[in-house]
Amino acid sequence: MTALSATPVFQGRLPWVEIARLLATLVVIMQHVPSAGFPPNQWLIGPALATFFLLAGYFSAPRLLGAGAGKWTAGRLMSLLRPYLFWCAAYWLLAGMPVSSGALASVFGLGACPMLTPMWFLRDLMAFTLAAFLLSRVRWALYTLGLLCLFLNRWDDSLAWPSPYMFGDFVLGLMLASSVPDSLNRWEKLPLAVHGSILLACAALVWASCTDTFLIPDAAFSGLAVLAFLSFGIVLKAVSSGAARRMAEWASGSFFVYCSHIFVLIALIGVEMCFPSPWPAWVWWCLAPVVYMLARGVYLLIKRYFPRALVLMTGGK
Repeated sequence: MTALSATPVFQGRLPWVEIARLLATLVVIMQHVPSAGFPPNQWLIGPALATFFLLAGYFSAPRLLGAGAGKWTAGRLMSLLRPYLFWCAAYWLLAGMPVSSGALASVFGLGACPMLTPMWFLRDLMAFTLAAFLLSRVRWALYTLGLLCLFLNRWDDSLAWPSPYMFGDFVLGLMLASSVPDSLNRWEKLPLAVHGSILLACAALVWASCTDTFLIPDAAFSGLAVLAFLSFGIVLKAVSSGAARRMAEWASGSFFVYCSHIFVLIALIGVEMCFPSPWPAWVWWCLAPVVYMLARGVYLLIKRYFPRALVLMTGGK
């Protein structure tokens, strides 16, 4: 990743992109807390995941579509397969190593939702990377299929198979990177009023949707919400560069947090059981950032004392 900011948080990272990843990870955690659903999340979870795939496609493009693509793709698949197998196996052990019919298939998400549900993201990303590589020699076919998939929903809600529209987001990232290589630079340099307007419009639409006053289909502003994730860090930097820097630093280890946050939630459920009554939903909503920071704390400890273990847990991220 090319650093386009005058004061990058660390080498090769764009602070506002890191903040977008942090926000998207928080939305995913909020989706999994054991409580009544956080109302805005029904409008934010799709765009948050789309942001992940869009950025993955964008930053994969130079190598996936360039010289030496075969070698890079093989390395990329292995860097995703290692954490996928590790976290699936860890959850399988925690679940008591079930060996009933179909249990092992669900562990690895083979024609079934992965037993550790968030792992569908890694499974799909591996599938999308391989599909893009196989179609990269026929660029028009890859782009046509990707654009078509942007408008196709899953044929079921089981997460058993890769999502067509997420493949579309991945290919859209490839298209942006290959056709407008400096698009991130151009995006960051848009007038602050544009970024602020995107955030305000998205917030207003989410609020209106949660009030049930307006019947607004989520597809009407899912693209706007993706842009809002990408604009937030730019606006935050203009308001408080210190806060933006801290948030970008907190994004380090977000991949580990994504993979491990379910285990932190399980531990907190154990803590909840020590109380006379279940925690209200608002407590769990407030705990989402705590879950993130606890998981990140584990990441920092492992990085400091067992850095080689991260190759298995995160593919070296």
